[in-house]
Amino acid sequence: LCPHSDNHQLRWWMCSFMANYTEHYQLHQWEPTDDFLRTDFNTDFAKIDAAIKGVETAANTALAGKADAGATQAALETKAEIIHGSYVGNGAEAQQIQLGFKPRLVLIPADEWYSFVAMEGFYSALMSVTETGFQVKYISIYNFTPNAKGETYQYIALR
Repeated sequence: LCPHSDNHQLRWWMCSFMANYTEHYQLHQWEPTDDFLRTDFNTDFAKIDAAIKGVETAANTALAGKADAGATQAALETKAEIIHGSYVGNGAEAQQIQLGFKPRLVLIPADEWYSFVAMEGFYSALMSVTETGFQVKYISIYNFTPNAKGETYQYIALR
């Protein structure tokens, strides 16, 4: 279902050129032939931001009801921290990217069409979370890979 317009003809036209959407948060899922707008990314990031804030608010509310102030403070200090960095692909079958912690989630925007995502419990042939960071792989049969030799990649990791 395309959420972009209440006008049925306009919605059909707009959605015929747009991506599919995820089931729970209606985030864009583009196909290689889809056109997209920067505003699509901004909309998705706003949804993710709101979802994270909702979890934080719910956790804070639940913790506020507990009598142990020390435990509440310790729990508040474990909120997600966003880490940003970069690395250069080495073209090897696998490369370890050291963060010094096990990330909850890693996102690598590749280009206007692709992003790579890793988190525990989510399978990806091209990257995975490790105890001390994440691993990226180079698989020659893929057009896009998070470990192409000499390419610089930016990443965002949730601690």
